[in-house]
Amino acid sequence: MSDLIKTKFAGIYYKEDAQTKVKTYIARIKIAGVIDTQQIVGYSNDAIRTNPSIAFQKRNELIQKIKAGDSIRAEDNPTLDSYFNEYMNFKSSGSLLSTKKIVVYKSFYHTHISHSLKTKKLKQITKEDFQKVINVMVKRGNKPSFIETVKTCFSPIFNDAIEKGIITKNQIKGLKFPEYDPNKYFNLPDEKLKALFEEIMNIANNEYRIMFMFLLRGRRAGEVLGMKWSDVNVENKTYIIRDSQSKVRKNLIFPLDEELIRHFEYLEKKEEDFIFINPKTKKPFFTFPIRVWNRIRKNVGIEEMTIHDFRHLLGFTLVNNNVPLESISRALGHSKITTTQRYSNQKELMAKQAVDSYLGIIKK
Repeated sequence: MSDLIKTKFAGIYYKEDAQTKVKTYIARIKIAGVIDTQQIVGYSNDAIRTNPSIAFQKRNELIQKIKAGDSIRAEDNPTLDSYFNEYMNFKSSGSLLSTKKIVVYKSFYHTHISHSLKTKKLKQITKEDFQKVINVMVKRGNKPSFIETVKTCFSPIFNDAIEKGIITKNQIKGLKFPEYDPNKYFNLPDEKLKALFEEIMNIANNEYRIMFMFLLRGRRAGEVLGMKWSDVNVENKTYIIRDSQSKVRKNLIFPLDEELIRHFEYLEKKEEDFIFINPKTKKPFFTFPIRVWNRIRKNVGIEEMTIHDFRHLLGFTLVNNNVPLESISRALGHSKITTTQRYSNQKELMAKQAVDSYLGIIKK
C-alpha cells in the first residue's frame, strides 16, 4: 500500500503512471471475518473516465455483492480481456491451436473488439454486444468469410467458460451473420497451370521450393509450415500431418513421391525439429514467403490466386480429368467425401451454364 495515494473517499486509493499520467484506482475492502482484499476498479482514461467518486461507487457495489454472497474474485468473474488472453495463452502453450491461428485471432480481437466490450465481465456480455461487432464489420465492408471469425474465435472461448462454471450461456450462438458461399472454386487453363509448376520448380531457395511443392500436392499452408523432420519417413516414402496441424484433428498419412524425396536431399537438417526455419528469426516460418509468392503470381498472371487456392486448383483439375472423387478426397485429406463433392457439383454447374449460354446465342 506504500506506493498508493489515498483519496478523500473511504477505501479508495490510486497510483499514477510516471510517463502516461494515467491513474489506476484501487478499492480497499475489509470486512471482518469475511474478506480482506483490494481490487482495481477503473482507470482515469477508461471509457467512463473513472475518478475517485466513481471508484467509490464501484467499491460500494463490490461490498453489496459480498454481502449478497457473490464472489468478487477476478478469477470467478473475469473480463472478456482477461479470459481471452488466458485462453489464448493456454492454447498456445499446449500447441492446441496453430501459431498462425492464434496470431490471427489476437489481431482480430485487438482490431475489431471495442475497449468497452474487452473490459466487460463475461457474465454481463449479451448477444447484442457481439451482434454489434458483426454489424459494424458489415458496414465497414469486411468480407462475410472474415466476419465469421467472430464465431470461430469466440464460440470456443464461451464454451470453455461454460465448462468452468463461469457463465451458463454461449452468447455467440444464434448471432446473425451475412450470408456467403463458403465453397470457393478455382481453376486455371492448362498453359497457366504448367507455367505455375515451372515457376515453383525454378525457385532457387530449397526451402521455399519444397514448401510450394507441398502446396501443389494439396497441403494447407499451416500443415506445411508446421511440418517436422520426425513427420517424414523417407524409407517408407510417407509423411504425416499431425492431428494438431490437420483441420480434421487426426493424423493423416500421405505418400512421399520420388520428386519430393529428391528435393529433400537439398535440405540441410538443422538442430530444430521443424523443417522450415526462418533464417532471420531462427523460428518456424509464420507465413509463406510473400515476395516469392507475389513474383510467381505476377509472372504467371494469376494475381487473384491465393495460397489456399492450391487446394481448390488440385480438386477441380482432378475432377476435370475424371479422377474418382474418393481418390481426390484422400489427396486433400477430407474427412467426408461430401466435402469433395463440391468440385464435381461445380463442374456440372459450369456445363449447365455453358449450355444455357449456347442456347441463348442460337435463339437470338
